[in-house]
Amino acid sequence: MVDPSYVGGIELVGTKIVLAIGMSDGRILARKMVPTRQPESVLPEICDFFRNCGYALSGLGVGAFGPIIIDPAAPDYGHLLDTNKPGWSGFDLLGALTAELGLPVRLVTDVGAAALGEARLGALRGAGLGIYLTVGTGIGGAIVAHGDLLPAMLHPEMGHIALQRRAGDDAPSVCHFHANCAEGLAAGPAVLQRFGQPLSRCVVGGEAHLLMGDYLGQLCANLMLALSPHRIVLGGGVGSTPGLIREVHRAMLSHLGGYAMVGIDTAGFLCAPALGEDAGIFGALLCAVQSDDHETR
Repeated sequence: MVDPSYVGGIELVGTKIVLAIGMSDGRILARKMVPTRQPESVLPEICDFFRNCGYALSGLGVGAFGPIIIDPAAPDYGHLLDTNKPGWSGFDLLGALTAELGLPVRLVTDVGAAALGEARLGALRGAGLGIYLTVGTGIGGAIVAHGDLLPAMLHPEMGHIALQRRAGDDAPSVCHFHANCAEGLAAGPAVLQRFGQPLSRCVVGGEAHLLMGDYLGQLCANLMLALSPHRIVLGGGVGSTPGLIREVHRAMLSHLGGYAMVGIDTAGFLCAPALGEDAGIFGALLCAVQSDDHETR
């Protein structure tokens, strides 16, 4: 018998997949992590986890890497678009999960799931309009308003917003699409290309920190001008580098040049995730609570 108290969650990212059974308030009862592999290899393991969990689940929430169609009204809802993840381009993730498990599913991006977790349980709680940015092997972002994701035709691609290069920076962009986007200039691979090591191993306050802080500060300034959020959360492997948030905040204020500064010059405006690496799976479980409002395919 289905119990509305119990839900399942999946956080599907580039290198790992986190599976969880939880309560409707986001509490986790059981979890498992498996490496991300091609769908025909990993999907049976995912489905076995939920079939054999010992709970009668009422829904499943999924936060998945993109690009992926997350509009429930779209005919190809739940399909991945072209991606560099082997075997996943064009894959019908929603269709495969519902066919195997027979559960109502709500699908968002992996960043969207983390944003929901922070909005309901973490650092974006109480922020009318909040932005969650993750900076790691790529840069992703999500917008939450009053505790839920803003609807969109696809999903925000904040990492591909164009930036102005600092004078003398002629390093090639690591983005295959854009020469000057935030992801191409400031994500983890860009740091490795320029400095030969992760940002966490670079000297705090040194050239690497100042350059990455400047580019991420530009990105945050652009988001401030476009959306005027009440708070920005900066997470991810690069984003969690000690001292980086402080430098990004300083650079953001500098790029704004004193314009539109109301309420953004305090230390708490730009902050780290309160849920850390668990933000995505908490958000996926919270998505599952709302899965009955979305058509199961």
